[in-house]
Amino acid sequence: MRRISAASLILLIISVSSIYLPMGYRKLFIPDTEKTHLLFSPVTKEFVYREQLIGDIPEEVRSKADDHHSEIAYGDQKGSYYGRLEFERMLPFIYSKNMDMLGFLPIEIDGRSFDIEEIKRGRQVMEMTPEKLREHSTRPSVWPLLETDSGQARLVLPDDVFRMTDDRMEFVNADSNQVDRKLTEKFTRALSKEGFSFPARSVNSRATVLKPFDDGVFIVDHDYDVFHIKRVKGEPFVRKTPIDRDIKTRYVLVSENLRKVYHGLLIGQDGRAWLLGFDDYETIPLPLEGYDPNEMDLKILTDPLYVTATWSDETTIHGLAMDRSYRPVASFDHTMSRAADTRAKKIYRALFPFSLDLGHRRRGNMEISFRLGDRTAVVGIVAALTALLTVGSSIRKRRPKPYEIALIALTGLYGLIAVFLVDPER
Repeated sequence: MRRISAASLILLIISVSSIYLPMGYRKLFIPDTEKTHLLFSPVTKEFVYREQLIGDIPEEVRSKADDHHSEIAYGDQKGSYYGRLEFERMLPFIYSKNMDMLGFLPIEIDGRSFDIEEIKRGRQVMEMTPEKLREHSTRPSVWPLLETDSGQARLVLPDDVFRMTDDRMEFVNADSNQVDRKLTEKFTRALSKEGFSFPARSVNSRATVLKPFDDGVFIVDHDYDVFHIKRVKGEPFVRKTPIDRDIKTRYVLVSENLRKVYHGLLIGQDGRAWLLGFDDYETIPLPLEGYDPNEMDLKILTDPLYVTATWSDETTIHGLAMDRSYRPVASFDHTMSRAADTRAKKIYRALFPFSLDLGHRRRGNMEISFRLGDRTAVVGIVAALTALLTVGSSIRKRRPKPYEIALIALTGLYGLIAVFLVDPER
């Protein structure tokens, strides 16, 4: 019984250690570093970036840091560095407010003059992250359908929400939690009349009132047809869009920008991305080589002259600049400074042969996942065995048992801690 208790206690110590020791080390020595901001300059016709540097700071970066922290680098794709204001002047469409205050607007580029109002009218940003996909989202499967034409200056959340069941679009009163049969029948009938095939595959909307107008929801039916649905003065507006079934629409990022050039961004089942035209639902393909919506962040930035796409995983960011006819004009790939293999990261890999991680990197909910280290952990395991055979033997006045050596050979530092804290022989 004593050995069983000791084994249970050892297992518990190893489990807890593999959760909290790596977590504590990361918080102390490997701080989170934001991703690099990669942008296309309409002035220099090159990609430029703002980046938090990890490790040694180049002297050129320090010399440019007159009004910002020296670890923040403003660079371009040729490897040159700039001061903050020099950098912002290369991006007048991004830093238009500052440029206007400093008297740099209007600015002439490619024979055209741009003032701050024209820049505002030509700008739109869409950001897609894996968390927005239904598979990675933890939000409940109910959505509000806002009144598009409320006759008020601001949008208002309705008293009801809807959900898509196997055979209807069902509205539920949010106060009484009762199904609104009349509204349910009205919208379900409107959907069926347009040829909607139940059950729905996905519901896509921007469920907030903090937007300039409401563009309704886009629902993908069972046959991969995409339907655009709004509530207009309490009545259903349902339109079957001409979006090709073969795209197999997985997600629609609804933008609701006052330019009304795009409804948003469309993601297909195979990971390809399209811009979705506002007037005719035209799908405009984006040549984003290597983009994986499950793992990568994507940003589409439209300015008066260019459409720039940037997409990134944890280490590399890619950029593609297109003209307003969506023809590529420049591209650039950049390994972010956050990917640097610092001394702290090497020590981490040596100390911890594996870890149990709490939480989910994307969803944020509570999960436990196992992460195996790499071959660097052999160094830490050898060090732990050496400590057991020397210091451990001296302190405990006995030679280590074979099972203790085996335990440390498998678990490294965690096993060493458990062996020192729990001794079944005593």
